[in-house]
Amino acid sequence: MLARLKFVALGAAEFEVTQVAWIPSIRGALVVTLTIFWCLYTGNTAHAIPLAVGALFVGLADVDQIINQRWRTLLTATFCNTLCAMLGGWASNFGFYQVLLVAVVGSISGYVGVAGSRPALIGLLSIVTYAIFSGTPENHLTALATGALVAIGGLLQTAATVASTAITAPSEFRIPYQNNHNLRRLRENLHTQNDFFRHGARLALALAIAMSVYLYLGWPHGYWIPMTVAWISLPNQNGTATRVISRVAGSMAGVPITYAVIDGLHLQTYATAIFIGVGALLMLAFIRANYAVAVTGVTIFAISLTSLIGQPVGEVSVVRLLATLIAGAIVIGVSFMWLSVRTEETPAL
Repeated sequence: MLARLKFVALGAAEFEVTQVAWIPSIRGALVVTLTIFWCLYTGNTAHAIPLAVGALFVGLADVDQIINQRWRTLLTATFCNTLCAMLGGWASNFGFYQVLLVAVVGSISGYVGVAGSRPALIGLLSIVTYAIFSGTPENHLTALATGALVAIGGLLQTAATVASTAITAPSEFRIPYQNNHNLRRLRENLHTQNDFFRHGARLALALAIAMSVYLYLGWPHGYWIPMTVAWISLPNQNGTATRVISRVAGSMAGVPITYAVIDGLHLQTYATAIFIGVGALLMLAFIRANYAVAVTGVTIFAISLTSLIGQPVGEVSVVRLLATLIAGAIVIGVSFMWLSVRTEETPAL
């Protein structure tokens, strides 16, 4: 037991400096900030959440690939996030039927990781997007409008990513596409001895519990409970425990920083938008280097973004911390069910 705790703690503290990519992270954070600036300038503050989420999540999907694969990955992420945003917004009208719907979407999102690291990442971002908009953040938008704004944010991020190559080296886009046989992998591994099949089942159960808790409590922004469950659930037990510790640590760091900056410095709207961009930068830069630092960034991003639509930072911060702790307890409990077939030392996603 002590050896496992030490392994998990060291995993949470591990810092992979070589995984920090500043240039794409700065570019991605700038796109997020500019979309929020546009919403403030046009007086459409309610559009800021779906636009910023769409831009940030596609930025997270920007992994080190040749450009011919890169733009396909970004457009796939944009499509999946858009679809899940619309499904989440639509499902928010169905009360406790949401429990069944989130379980179905979660099982699919968890299982697609069997096709490789990129499908796993897109599946993760998709279920997180679904969870966010199934909670209907106070933007008073229809499901279709929400999906459209998420798509615009994703397309802007995609355009910013590939623009320089499209101008300077358009021939790069004509490199033949390499088929990774993802559909074949999905078919061949659809059985109970596959770790991702089990992960999908566990994720479905954890999300169903989290959504039930959210609906029962009725908290504002209580959708952060299923959203956090989606973020911290991994196919293996040690990886999940490491994510939980990092999530709690990052949230506990991000909450007081956000409160001190926004309320302490009395930031106005455009200054808050810049601070949101700082949070996005931390998330994008450190998501593969140290998850706790990345969570600090996404906590700044989320709480600051909700403050733009008039939510009090203090109240939202308390909900954020409680949602993190509840989600962590749910995920840890469910992780002991139907353990992975491979050893627990199997690397996380």
